[in-house]
Amino acid sequence: MTLDVVVPALRTRTVGRLLHSLALGTSRPDAVTLVSNEVPLGIEAFGLPVRVIRFRSDTVPAGHKDVALRRNIGIWASACHDIVTLDDDLVAAASLVATSRDLLRDRPYFWGHHRYVSFADHRVEDLVSLPPDRGRPREFPPNAWHLWMSCYGGLFGAPADVVREVGGFDLVFSGRQASEDQQFGKRLARRVDGRDRVFIHEPPFAWHPTEPEPWDPPAYCNVCLVGHQVFPDMVGSVAVHRCSRCPWIGITDESRLFDDTVNWPYDPGQVELDIIQLRRLSTLSGLATACPDDGGPGSPKSVKVSTHTSRADQVRPTAPSATTITSRRQSSSRLRRA
Repeated sequence: MTLDVVVPALRTRTVGRLLHSLALGTSRPDAVTLVSNEVPLGIEAFGLPVRVIRFRSDTVPAGHKDVALRRNIGIWASACHDIVTLDDDLVAAASLVATSRDLLRDRPYFWGHHRYVSFADHRVEDLVSLPPDRGRPREFPPNAWHLWMSCYGGLFGAPADVVREVGGFDLVFSGRQASEDQQFGKRLARRVDGRDRVFIHEPPFAWHPTEPEPWDPPAYCNVCLVGHQVFPDMVGSVAVHRCSRCPWIGITDESRLFDDTVNWPYDPGQVELDIIQLRRLSTLSGLATACPDDGGPGSPKSVKVSTHTSRADQVRPTAPSATTITSRRQSSSRLRRA
């Protein structure tokens, strides 16, 4: 089964080391999707099959604490069978992709673990092979059952269709950047397992820095930064304030926030995407066969597909040209080269 690592990328200073760690793994993903308006297109791909998805929307809050939206975009746009979500400030253990594949052969989804360690004291090359007991655990203990509050979207894996069937990460959490993964984990556990508990696996695991990593300012934002003109409304079963001038919402009553239903399911028709496939080393054509970047099921109404050369190719002039990508739902999507 093909596997896509989906990264909601806002920290431009840290995503490179995540890509570096994935390239050093014992197994490489079939695709890496950076959902980002901020990551530069000249980022080093480390020989990985990396694509960047730029996004805009007139109806979904974007730019301000929009991790739920970014994860959903990457999952819906993936043509791979399985997805693993990783946060952009992590370093993947060498075994992360391989153990994720193993788990998804036997289970419909998994929640992974991360360990805290000072990145200032370790190189990426050292971290990928560091034993997990060298870091402080997030969950006590890992490899045990926990309540759904332990669900962490920074390391989660499932077949993409499983996530789509339950509506993805609830967009009612737009503007919060907190608890969207716990609510999703609770809904998923009840639907698949009929329980409120989840098993936290280790491996797979990733390293999380002990030093805070601030987000970059958004390159695109469609909400008022100050001075919302609010009026009361409902999103699903959740009471909110809406802004009459922008897509912003603010939750005013959390009493039904963690029910079993998704209040604002992701709709790919509400976003416009620009999918940019970065060239990697000489195996790009093999990726296109195994996991074509065709926009995936539920492609939005307007998708532009393009290619760009990463710095890895700029120092290797013999790298092949990018394979032409055609959208399954939009065969007329234009292919442009940066």
